[in-house]
Amino acid sequence: MNHNIVCIKQSARNEQHEYECLDLIMALASFDYRIQLIFYGDGVYSLFDTHTESTYNKRLQALPLFDVNDIWVDEASLNTRQWNVSHLPDLAKPIASTELKALLNNSLAVYTL
Repeated sequence: MNHNIVCIKQSARNEQHEYECLDLIMALASFDYRIQLIFYGDGVYSLFDTHTESTYNKRLQALPLFDVNDIWVDEASLNTRQWNVSHLPDLAKPIASTELKALLNNSLAVYTL
């Protein structure tokens, strides 16, 4: 595969950090990097913002405009935190650990934030 992966593995300690992560992804995508985004570990908490009108959620929803269409969420991370897949944002898709490993092994580069 010819893609780069950005992994969000920690819940942001502050809102500014979450924005910076998405800004980095948008910047990479604007330079024609093919990006796939993965949320795992405590990073899955970033997807469960209770404020649907937050700037973070709006930026997250804008990722497809930058051709970031592959947004994955590690199922094991969700299960560990007792989150249900049905509560994920529409653009995020669950991925099994075996599929996640294959995705990571076939990438050009992996950036962990």
